Amino acid sequence: MIMSEISSLAPQAVWQWFDAICAIPHPTYHEAALRNFIMQKAQERGLFVKRDDFGNILIKKPATVGLEQAPRVAIQAHIDMVAQKGVSSTHNFETDPIKPHIKDGWIFADDTTLGADNGIGAAMGLAVIFSDDIPHPALDLILTVEEEIGMGGARSVPAEWLDAPYLINLDSEDEGILFAGCAGGRDINFFLDFSTTAVTGYTYEIEVSGLKGGHSGIDINSGRANANLVLARVLDNLFTRHVFHLADIKGGNLRNVITREAHAVIVSPQGLDANVLAQITTVIAEELKSVEHNLVIKISPHETLAQACSVENTRKIIDFIRAVPNGVLRMSDDFAGVVETSSSMGVLLVKDGKLHIRCLMRSLLETPKDDVLSRMQSLARLSQVEVSFDADYPGWKPEPNSVLLNKCRTLFTQFYGKEPTIEVMHAGLECGILKGQAPAMEMISFGPNIRAAHSPKECVEIASVEKCWHVFCALLASFNA
Repeated sequence: MIMSEISSLAPQAVWQWFDAICAIPHPTYHEAALRNFIMQKAQERGLFVKRDDFGNILIKKPATVGLEQAPRVAIQAHIDMVAQKGVSSTHNFETDPIKPHIKDGWIFADDTTLGADNGIGAAMGLAVIFSDDIPHPALDLILTVEEEIGMGGARSVPAEWLDAPYLINLDSEDEGILFAGCAGGRDINFFLDFSTTAVTGYTYEIEVSGLKGGHSGIDINSGRANANLVLARVLDNLFTRHVFHLADIKGGNLRNVITREAHAVIVSPQGLDANVLAQITTVIAEELKSVEHNLVIKISPHETLAQACSVENTRKIIDFIRAVPNGVLRMSDDFAGVVETSSSMGVLLVKDGKLHIRCLMRSLLETPKDDVLSRMQSLARLSQVEVSFDADYPGWKPEPNSVLLNKCRTLFTQFYGKEPTIEVMHAGLECGILKGQAPAMEMISFGPNIRAAHSPKECVEIASVEKCWHVFCALLASFNA
């Protein structure tokens, strides 16, 4: 395996593992090659390693000298990554390696997601497991799969893998902050009739691109625009001036990503006035200029189509997309500046005569999730649209008096010279699901600075990784009988 320029960075053990992870394609549902590589390395090292029926990995390592009587500690990360790339990228996530490179103290990929979420956390766990000189208690390294789409791996972790008293999750993205809770989530799926009829007229493609995108939980209150919603607004404005038939619409491919690009194909009986689109673009660009600097909305001729939705159904589809709640629905009363409940429309896709709309709702509490579900059902009934819900996972409720949290608070204070911020994350962490399976297990989550996760601009800060590594090692050494 050819190592890249990042393999010589400090801490070298972490970066060499991350480099190896980048070299093996591992998008969600395609983690097998990376899993097999890790298992082979563990077997060669003589470590206990086991795979469950779902594809998760458990690696056990005995305590180092002097910590044999310390309580066992579980370390957890996930080995799948979000597959997102730029419009012009030809990268194939199932066959091509990620190509990391250094820029201004950060690691980026080549116009694709980097997979620092959560490859850097997995690399830190593996670096400890394969170390010869890091003091630690007996360790259980749990590497889960399919985290990014429904947390299937975490749901399937065998109960006997979760019998350590403490668990350290390495899937956070803000260095120096301790995360002691997270949001739960639930997928919302709408299905609208997209039957077509014979039409005539001028055919156009309308595209929205250049948006930042990002994580649909962590970035939901950032003001970033959702291309699906921008496109629907453009179509709405055009339709009020020039009635047309909708022939196709598509935006996004993952429900946990703020959509960056979307497009629609329409058939207009009389043709469109380009000046109308220019006026709409100017208005939207002015509204979003402080956040979205590269927004592009364009219209271009398209090959002639003879089939499209009726005018009536076109109106209904546009209205429905516009009406679906999106963005922050409520801020938390208990945690200042933290989103309590949100929903994000991640996917628009025409398939088998229906428009599929896939959203992801998140909440720190369970009852708001149920309330959002009820609101979505009301919207579906009013619109006579089919709706379903799936992939529900619970949030992780903070435990302010946790022994593990207090231990981490002391260590972070010593390392950073100030008491750390304790936060809850408006994103799904495996801790919520694992805590449900092992309620007595105390959990904490931390990690280095990762920015623009779930987008082609994803990056991880080099200096931040080194600091997290030192704190992580100090935490492991601090456990005693």
